[in-house]
Amino acid sequence: MQRPQYFVISSSTMNENIRLLFQGARCLGVDLDHRQLTLFDLYQKELLHWNTKFNLISEKTTGEIISRHFLDSLTAAYYLTSRTASIVCGHSESIFPVRNDSFENRLSDSDFFGLKVLDIGSGAGFPGIPLKIAFPSIQLYLLESNRKKNSFLKNIIRLLCLQDVFTFHDRAENIVRTHVWHEKFDIMVSRASLKLHDLLPLGIHFLSPGGRLVTLKGPSVSAEISLSFPQNDHLKFFNIFQYDIKLPISGPPRKILVACKVK
Repeated sequence: MQRPQYFVISSSTMNENIRLLFQGARCLGVDLDHRQLTLFDLYQKELLHWNTKFNLISEKTTGEIISRHFLDSLTAAYYLTSRTASIVCGHSESIFPVRNDSFENRLSDSDFFGLKVLDIGSGAGFPGIPLKIAFPSIQLYLLESNRKKNSFLKNIIRLLCLQDVFTFHDRAENIVRTHVWHEKFDIMVSRASLKLHDLLPLGIHFLSPGGRLVTLKGPSVSAEISLSFPQNDHLKFFNIFQYDIKLPISGPPRKILVACKVK
């Protein structure tokens, strides 16, 4: 495919979408510099370019990539860091308490140093790649079974010159059977690709003791929770919390489920 023309963003050429990304990320406690904004701009353009040939994202959301994909992905950042682990997982309340977060604390790349993150069903790279752009210290592993989407992931990794990012072109259950990655990850993230009752057994396998499953959901998770509780035996391995999330620019309220693996 012939690639569109790209450029480096300066303060005078930053387009309105990228300004919204900069402002929205700050509301989430994430400070993006010009280099990172440039990478997001390249990512957006390449995504739109590939989407004309392959169905990477819904056509309904192509005009809302900043809010519906980039910023939505960055809402997970607060729940990944070791600095916030005691806040996110350090409570002994009943399963599935609802909390609200205002993201008042600023996050820095040092908060993510050495963090090994597995993105299950990464698709076009969400939420893993936006998190990696914002916090380069993350060691990121993208698991995607679709061949065309996996090709896009490899392409965007090369285009953005991202280091310590790896792809698995396979299904999660096949990776589990090898036992190579048993308890190798600190964090497992998922963005609506799998339901909680499917993610929990994967978290038992992939997450190290004390690790976290962070899954981004829509405005309602009651039906999904009812399928996982109380019948699911995997719940005894996790303390699970749900958080109310409001995107800083637009969009309906969202939920984030955090399952903290018992040590």
